[in-house]
Amino acid sequence: MKYNSVLDLHTHTVASGHAYCSLREMIYEEQSRSMRIISDTLDYIADHYRENIKIARLSANCHLSESHFRRLFSKYVHMSPAEYVNLVRIRTACEYLKKTDKSVADIAAECGFAADSTFNRNFRKMVGMSPAEWRKRGENYEQQLLKFDIRTEEGW
Repeated sequence: MKYNSVLDLHTHTVASGHAYCSLREMIYEEQSRSMRIISDTLDYIADHYRENIKIARLSANCHLSESHFRRLFSKYVHMSPAEYVNLVRIRTACEYLKKTDKSVADIAAECGFAADSTFNRNFRKMVGMSPAEWRKRGENYEQQLLKFDIRTEEGW
């Protein structure tokens, strides 16, 4: 039987005695499918961040329209696909900046940025300073985390 809406399905399941079980199963199945799509997409980005990743390619991999893919991705990851790709690239760039003496331009290219200016703009937006400034700083992100004063409160 084909249902035109969730309300039609709900009405049918209640009338047939299956109450909420079928509806719950259907929602769970859809959420599981969505989580698999997001997980597969995150894996794809982790493996291909150096390449020119297009949203059209990501959505096609999931067999979804671009607009539906963007909504689904944003719902679960809390940022757009493009923002996430840039985040992965910038995190990787930070590792290169910290562990190698490669030039900023080389690191930008290795991390998938087509232009140094794009890399610098995105880096500054996410980190709050230029890649060269970040590299020169005596303290990196991990060192800043160690400075946080973490205390437990009574009753927690």
